[in-house]
Amino acid sequence: MNIELPQKPFFLPPLDRENSGVDFLGLRQANLDMMGEMIPSINNVTSYIRPFSLLSWIYWKFHDLCKEDGIEEANSDDLKFFRERMEVLFTWGASLHETSERIPGVSATPPPDKDGVKPLTFDAWGRVQSSTSLIAALWYGPASKTVTGLGFLSPVPGRGGFFRVSSAGVALAKALDKKLREDNERYSSLLATLDPVEARESDAIALWALWSPETVEHEEMAIFSDALTSEEAIGSTDTLLGKRSTTFALARHHLQQVGAAQSIPEIRRGMCFSVHPDGSTYVVPNSLEECRRKWLALQMRQLQRLSLESLLSWCEDQILRYDLVDPSAMAARFKTSWTPADYGLGEDQTLENQIQELDAKSRCVEEFIASVNTNALPDPFSVMAEITEKFRQRDPEFATPCFFGLLLCAAFAGAENAPPNMIQLGTAPRLSLSVLRNRLTGLGDVTVAEAFEYIVEAMVISQHFSTAVNRFDGRNQRLRLSIEETGLTALVSSPWQPTVTEDRLGTLLSLAAQSDLIATTDDGEYRISPRVA
Repeated sequence: MNIELPQKPFFLPPLDRENSGVDFLGLRQANLDMMGEMIPSINNVTSYIRPFSLLSWIYWKFHDLCKEDGIEEANSDDLKFFRERMEVLFTWGASLHETSERIPGVSATPPPDKDGVKPLTFDAWGRVQSSTSLIAALWYGPASKTVTGLGFLSPVPGRGGFFRVSSAGVALAKALDKKLREDNERYSSLLATLDPVEARESDAIALWALWSPETVEHEEMAIFSDALTSEEAIGSTDTLLGKRSTTFALARHHLQQVGAAQSIPEIRRGMCFSVHPDGSTYVVPNSLEECRRKWLALQMRQLQRLSLESLLSWCEDQILRYDLVDPSAMAARFKTSWTPADYGLGEDQTLENQIQELDAKSRCVEEFIASVNTNALPDPFSVMAEITEKFRQRDPEFATPCFFGLLLCAAFAGAENAPPNMIQLGTAPRLSLSVLRNRLTGLGDVTVAEAFEYIVEAMVISQHFSTAVNRFDGRNQRLRLSIEETGLTALVSSPWQPTVTEDRLGTLLSLAAQSDLIATTDDGEYRISPRVA
């Protein structure tokens, strides 16, 4: 898209709709990069093994059918219609059944019946390739591919939309093919042909019984588990497989130590602090120590982002609810609610004193962990929970845990062995953990109110303006605030509602459970599989 650059100052067009989004401070990418460092190749919606098998089967079977028909160079339209047919049938079945995880395209509106049958194309179902297809970037596309994914599909150079199936992908495809052939009549008439076909609802229901993602064949489990993790790769950070395997090993080690089923939040926290349910701690193997430090760094970055984004929402709330349009007035209001003793800090201290007090308890990551486990430092997960709960209640004091969360993040970033590649991710444009620390410690001996005013001005409002300007595409502006002669003005009618982006742990555990690497309970908790206990 070509955008003509402005030749002179201009006024932005008035808003004609509420500004929406998930990243108004530009912090999200650093968090995603950290997640990619810890759990690469998957995302928060690739929770099922079966779609990996289905995608592999689609390209393997299409090539097989072309070969049978003597087609030397396949037509892209033929591939498109073949893939869409399988996806529509799969999603149609999903829409008629309850699934525990998300599947793309289930909300598509079915086209009208014609003598009881429906067409099987995206156009007919109102679906979009870029957003509701399994191969789309939002879903299983990147995770299926070689180089950056799990290694089942490889793009064919110069042929957009065409993929070669790797040996692992072929094995997945053949395992699914064997299952689909159990309904030989539908296999022959609906699946094993390049001719356009239509189907009935009963066909979608019957096929769902075969390829539902809630069930996986033993062959699929074995093939997929080898692609997901490797015992030999544990401790390695040179490959995607090594990173995934090491993070999973850390989660599995925690489950082995606690000896009971736990929820995802409990596992997430346990991976950081190596603690049993009774509060006692356990030893982490040397091969997993670096992984634990990185995992904790990711969670601290989650706290930092939640704190800053919630402060942007708090500023909007101050303008909309109380007509506070000046950061100094906001800081004065914050000061009346700030009680440092709530977070184990001394009264009437400067910012420098408070950071030093936190630093004394976190000279290294291991000391930071020990301080949290002995309650000498507040638990960062509890701080995130406090922010979330006070925000949910629209408590006017929810800025206080946000402010402390930033102090705690600054202390962690100052630990002598905090992983540099993690705390520096994002650098200045995305306010990395190390940049946050440098800016706060650089303020020196200022009061808490002055520090809060700086954070609001430099890390929230100015950061928001910078992000909005950098993302302005010449048409849509992404500002939620503006500065007028009378002070700050909200350009929205209600405060933003930030949320913490999932860190992929749930996806990793779900796929591992389907691969029989761990076990899951009816309550959605995870435990060590009896097979590997």
